[in-house]
Amino acid sequence: MRIDSLAIISPGRPDIVLLVPENGNPKGMWFTLKEGSKYNLKFTFHVNNNIVSGLRYTNTVWKTGVKGKTIDHKFVFN
Repeated sequence: MRIDSLAIISPGRPDIVLLVPENGNPKGMWFTLKEGSKYNLKFTFHVNNNIVSGLRYTNTVWKTGVKGKTIDHKFVFN
């Protein structure tokens, strides 16, 4: 599986689409959101010659350089 892009969707603002580098590792801080912001994330991906039954996404929050809360999201396809 290859993730192509990540879109940040926030009410009242244009969508921000971030392309994922070929190696899958963006350099430095990729984006910053204000505390309390309402947003949705939209992942665009391709599956190559495999069966994907679910996805796992880990969200780590950093505030002023200190690692905060980490949340694991799991999506299972039926």
